[in-house]
Amino acid sequence: MKNQLFTLTLCAICLCLSNFLFSQASHDQLLQGMKYRNVGPANQGGRIVDIEAIENDFAHVYAASASGGVWKSENAGTTWEPIFDDYGTASIGDIALFQPNPNILWVGTGEANNRNSVSWGDGIYKSSDGGKSFTNVGLENTHQIARVVTHPKDPDIVYAGAIGHLWGYSGDRGLFKTIDGGKSWQKLTNGLPDDGKTGCIDLVMDSKNPKILYAAFYQRLRQPWHFHSGGPNGGVYKSTNGGKSWKKLTTGLPTGDTGRIGLAIYKKNPKIVMAFIEAEKTDDLSKPGSGVYRSEDGGNSWTYVNTYNNRPFYYSQIRINPHDDQKVYLLTTRFMVSDDGGKSLRNGSQDQEVHGDFHALWLDPNDPERYYLGADKGMSITHDHGKSFTLFDNFAIGQFYRIGYDMRDPYYVYGGYQDNGMYSVASFSRDARGILNDSNWKLHWGDGQFVHADPSNWRKMFTQMENGSTFSYDPLTHRIQRINPGFHNIINYEAAIPAKDRANGLPFRFNWTAPLQMSPFDSKTLYLAANYLLKTTDSGQSWSIVSPDLSTNTPEKTEKGKSGGITPDNTGAETHCAIYTLSLSNISPDIIWAGTDDGNIQVTTNGGKDWTNVRENINNVPNGMWVSRVEASHFDPGTAYVTFDGHRSDNNQIWVFKTTNFGRDWTDISSNLPTQEVARVIREDLRNPNLLFLGTETGVFYSIDGGAAWSKLKLNLPTVSVLDLKIHPRENDLIVGTHGRSIWILDDITPLQQLSSSVLESKAYLFEQKQATLWENVSRGGQRGHFWFAGDNPASIQNSSSLPRALFENGAMISYYVGKDVKQEVLIEISDQHGHKKVDTLHNTAGIHKYRWDLQFDPEPFTPEQEKNIREILENLSQQYSFSGIRRAKAAFEAAETPLEAREAIQILTNGYLSFRLGDEYTVPKAKAGTYMIKLSVGDEIHRRSIEVRTDPLISK
Repeated sequence: MKNQLFTLTLCAICLCLSNFLFSQASHDQLLQGMKYRNVGPANQGGRIVDIEAIENDFAHVYAASASGGVWKSENAGTTWEPIFDDYGTASIGDIALFQPNPNILWVGTGEANNRNSVSWGDGIYKSSDGGKSFTNVGLENTHQIARVVTHPKDPDIVYAGAIGHLWGYSGDRGLFKTIDGGKSWQKLTNGLPDDGKTGCIDLVMDSKNPKILYAAFYQRLRQPWHFHSGGPNGGVYKSTNGGKSWKKLTTGLPTGDTGRIGLAIYKKNPKIVMAFIEAEKTDDLSKPGSGVYRSEDGGNSWTYVNTYNNRPFYYSQIRINPHDDQKVYLLTTRFMVSDDGGKSLRNGSQDQEVHGDFHALWLDPNDPERYYLGADKGMSITHDHGKSFTLFDNFAIGQFYRIGYDMRDPYYVYGGYQDNGMYSVASFSRDARGILNDSNWKLHWGDGQFVHADPSNWRKMFTQMENGSTFSYDPLTHRIQRINPGFHNIINYEAAIPAKDRANGLPFRFNWTAPLQMSPFDSKTLYLAANYLLKTTDSGQSWSIVSPDLSTNTPEKTEKGKSGGITPDNTGAETHCAIYTLSLSNISPDIIWAGTDDGNIQVTTNGGKDWTNVRENINNVPNGMWVSRVEASHFDPGTAYVTFDGHRSDNNQIWVFKTTNFGRDWTDISSNLPTQEVARVIREDLRNPNLLFLGTETGVFYSIDGGAAWSKLKLNLPTVSVLDLKIHPRENDLIVGTHGRSIWILDDITPLQQLSSSVLESKAYLFEQKQATLWENVSRGGQRGHFWFAGDNPASIQNSSSLPRALFENGAMISYYVGKDVKQEVLIEISDQHGHKKVDTLHNTAGIHKYRWDLQFDPEPFTPEQEKNIREILENLSQQYSFSGIRRAKAAFEAAETPLEAREAIQILTNGYLSFRLGDEYTVPKAKAGTYMIKLSVGDEIHRRSIEVRTDPLISK
């Protein structure tokens, strides 16, 4: 009966809502006045998995990012354009150009690297117009496509190597071929593995005979607590008839299980083939094992030339220079180069500006010295074979795990960045160019995770890298100190940890993304979560344990040092049975919620003395599902929200729940969310308990009715995985941490907070207004060339011109709503206490709008006496100075036909280097710091609000 009543209540709420929320088209219209802005950073880039360029024009290049879509440049990387923003996924495995007509572009989705944080794709896409538009042409259930190879002459023949699902043996995997341009696909199996476990990881084609192909097959499986690389059916296979039949190549290659394999073929002499094979490790070239192999007879026989193979599950890419078969390249943690066919290797990435973790390489077929190089840290180009590089720090594809903010004014955003440490990004830098890279800085290395700034002192920060490594940090001096709990500073270690768990040292298991939270009641109090919850009240100098083991502590899932398969790999990414999400109530310091990566949901109401596992009260979620986020309500002590993420169990179902009684009962609030949309993070608004935000694998959703109905908060946000969301408590901005497209800000979410069924059904509504600021212009000025990136300024900021020396002009954003079927004129009037007014006609289309007030009032005509004075001033200045600005002002004044034009002409004298001091009575009346009244009129219906304009805090300090 209780569930029936709740269902009826939800239906009633949904029926009260405007029809706006029931279609994406009308939803886009509803939010037409709102827009995200990308603030970067682009300093380091992010993981690049493939690079393709037009063979006879290296400047025309495409870059595939691991989780940030596909980018295009027509000027060798001087500028970039994202071309895959609005499709089903941002995770890319491989791209391919049909070189005779490079307008034909193929995108295989789903990154094929095997790390714990990779996303997945939804098939293969085709563009026939150079990336202006794409169509999904199949293979939707392959999840990860490792390689796409096109026929050199026939645009309809394409091969797609699918490695398949990473987290399970479901779906499709193997080598697929189309002969009709993607209309249909055939799985090639005659001689190839078809065991449901082994997929195609690489494919190369003979440049002189396209019927000859070499395919690498690979079995791997990742589980939340374990990764296994390798299987009995992997290996290198060859076809001489366009894939109709295949033969496994064995002579000289490793026997037994093989793991990941990379292939390369020499363009001038395709009899030369090389393989980078994961197998059982050996240091003896006479015993085939893991490393580099070379064939000079088309794969009939192979020579083991090098035992080097660094972290093969993550790399295993090999290339041969198209001009010299002795120049061979291995993409691993380092970029290794051989000058003797692979026998010896040297570090080709000693230039630390392109340091580390390489995945992509495009070698120019027309210049042996030029290549593009892609890594976890972005993309570079060299024109002198690696002696020097240019790093492309001009497109934002940062992969953030977690984000935070400080309370500076304007505030900074901080974020933990995959393999690129911890970054600080300005939300606004008072620069007309925008938020330039030099406004940002790196706090420290590692895989950055959680970060917190003391609300009362932005110089007191706590940051983190993978597996719970925690630091105190001063962003001004950059001094950093590790504050991890250990034997030396845990004050209740023996009392809190059972003897059997103490036997082998510290019994803590920290997830790769181990929660670090700052108490909302005391900035010196921090909580750090392993399988136990630890607490400090002195900023990390000492710690206490405030919980038992909150995980399932399943022995099978807690074994250490067992991960990797053929090649052990135990960096902490598979540490399991640990707390993954932690939420501290801001109502009571005694209420703490914890969710674990193995499915538990724990709550304490007495500061950790007692804990209750409330997971069994949630129905219809399989056991062991990863708890992706728990969120304590800001309004009610017993209310909390939880999301589960099952993709690591090969289950992409959506799960979102709410409790109002500390977890005794839970309500499913996933309602109309897409069923195959993984939930990453949920946030309750800070001002409206009915407003919820949900970050998912493909973007952001929001609900204005507590989860009864959800809508996509798409706007201009690209398709991208959203791993974290924060709401700035002072600025009321929604901050979006994406894993692939850096950080975005949705300025001033007041309209969403005040959106309700009554507002939606009204003729018009004037929202509460965010204060405006008279920001000082501290632009660096001067030309910077074209190779640069700038995050977007707030919409209130507009530049005076497009010149590099342009100043910006402040404005105030005024939010209002117009209902459906409004035919009357919508007017706004802004006034001050001195009688100045600004009257304007607004958009009357239905939806939320944001009107930019330029802070000017409608000018009155000059009085005869004022006009006389102006002519005298202009005449005197003309006689004293020869400035062209004076002549322009004089000419503009004489030609003016309206009061505004006349006053703007005189205002020329007050700008820039002229800066003649004239009374305010001669210029366009402009708002100063103060309070102003707004009147919104729709027919005879009137709405009133006020708006505050303040001085830049830089001046008031």
